[in-house]
Amino acid sequence: MRNALYRNIPIYIGLGGLLISFIVCFVYYSIQPTFYNYFWISVIVFSTVISVFCGLWIKNIIYYAYKDPLTDLFNRRYLYEKLESELKRLNRSKTALSLVIIDIDHFKRVNDKYGHLAGDKLLTRVSEVFKANSREIDTIARWGGEEFAIILPDTDSQGALKYAERLRKAIEKSEKCFGATVCIGVATTDKPIAIDILFAEADKALFQAKSVRNKVVGANFPLCEI
Repeated sequence: MRNALYRNIPIYIGLGGLLISFIVCFVYYSIQPTFYNYFWISVIVFSTVISVFCGLWIKNIIYYAYKDPLTDLFNRRYLYEKLESELKRLNRSKTALSLVIIDIDHFKRVNDKYGHLAGDKLLTRVSEVFKANSREIDTIARWGGEEFAIILPDTDSQGALKYAERLRKAIEKSEKCFGATVCIGVATTDKPIAIDILFAEADKALFQAKSVRNKVVGANFPLCEI
């Protein structure tokens, strides 16, 4: 729902400007019909165009507030807002929610060996693999540096682990990712626990995976609030 509203902001504001222009012209025409001419038609067109441009400007502000400029993924701010919303929804949906945290193995070596531009390219290519292997309802975000987080609504622990393993293999086999591999930690809950607890459990699982590298590790399920 939020994404649909975001995409259509220029349309909504443009229609609002058009409506206001018509109201102004209708009132004026009702009062002074002899002065109704092409000037007021121009007012309608001009107001609509200005409204659309204002809508595009507002859309760009929202875009940069919630998007990572390098990968075009959502940023940490949006991730936390979305996760909070999804956790609250668990009371109504009676389903499970999974959080996946991903870290690129030995990312510093890529920067040191090939330069930071190559590192940036790796981040964008890994992001493309995430998008290609995810559903529309999943929320993919750059958590920070070479770490990513993905929210999987309506996904139990087994489904999340299968998804994470599919991502791991896709990165490993991708010819565009400089031979990079990833570690993945997965945490699942079926009740609205605190965000920090969910992240902490996923991060613990990620830490275990990083001790081996190129591995997926899941937290114990169900999670218990401490």
